[in-house]
Amino acid sequence: MNRSLAFSLITILATSLLVGACSSDDTGAPAADAALPSIDATADAGASAADAAPPSIDATVSPMPNRCNAPLVRLRTGPNSECAGGNEHRWPIGLAATDCHGWRAVDTEGSQHDNSANGIVCNADGSFSFTQYPGNLACTGTGNLKTYSLNVCEQDTPPRLYTIALDLTCCSNPDSAECRVGAPSVTVPGGAVFLNGTSCAE
Repeated sequence: MNRSLAFSLITILATSLLVGACSSDDTGAPAADAALPSIDATADAGASAADAAPPSIDATVSPMPNRCNAPLVRLRTGPNSECAGGNEHRWPIGLAATDCHGWRAVDTEGSQHDNSANGIVCNADGSFSFTQYPGNLACTGTGNLKTYSLNVCEQDTPPRLYTIALDLTCCSNPDSAECRVGAPSVTVPGGAVFLNGTSCAE
């Protein structure tokens, strides 16, 4: 066989192999890739089945991921001695005793007020307690221990204010659907909340 004939046979063989590799029913994918395992559409972001059903959250609780998210209890504070009306505060529970929950508000004269609290606990008798530090977001200085019971209107500090616990479900029944999980909040002008000195909005 001369060199010219051998070259022609090699060319024909290579062409037939190339055509076979690019046939229309192959789409260029190797056979091993043709049958990939099916993927559940709900898991494409790496979420497990347990993540697909987040805790029930009402419209006033932040549904967005937030480093401050926690089970919440609700208190209301205002100047009415029967605790009618006022501003709501959604408190986080389940924090470490030394974690510092802070909040900021602006009064009607435009002055800013900072407060903070640690030692936030649910008590065995069903009440809710914390130690509050006025004037800062760092839980420093002299704190005031405060305790509230469900639906009991208490004179607060300063004494012109009164506070009532509206919802302590996350204390009394933390596994129930009524225990709301979300970001703590205060419904006061200029209201903002903090965890260990850093804004929960960050």
